[in-house]
Amino acid sequence: MRIHLTNKADYAVRAVLDIARHHPELRTTAQITAAMDLPRNFLSQILATLVRHRILKSSAGPAGGYTLARPAASISLLEVIEVVEGPVAADECVLGGGSCDWDRVCPLHEPWAEAKAGFVNRLVSTSFERLTEIDEAMTAGTYQVPDHTPPHSFTTPRLGKDE
Repeated sequence: MRIHLTNKADYAVRAVLDIARHHPELRTTAQITAAMDLPRNFLSQILATLVRHRILKSSAGPAGGYTLARPAASISLLEVIEVVEGPVAADECVLGGGSCDWDRVCPLHEPWAEAKAGFVNRLVSTSFERLTEIDEAMTAGTYQVPDHTPPHSFTTPRLGKDE
């Protein structure tokens, strides 16, 4: 089973992380797309959504751009994901591929609901301040990856890390 973000949520998280890394400076769409390797047109829509939900502030004009609307410590990973994707939900039976003989819940309901709650709690307790701290430590080569953290199945070049 794979758990991953949709492109929309991925782009939103990467954009907010880039903006948080440079806060309080304004970041233009061009700077964000270059640093995070994102498609500009799609990113503009996502940034507008993040502004509407008061995660980001925007300033128009030649010297304009985006910045955080509030401290990075008060913006959770879950909030950014849910703003662009809707609530993280597990409302359907996980045995949805076949018939379910149970009226309200199945034997997997309780452990699955507990796992979902743990997952959501971790996302809500992870702030963009913490993500920025991890990112800075990784860039500096001082971050110690926890033993329980699996590596990526493939690597991609990091863009904009020296910016």
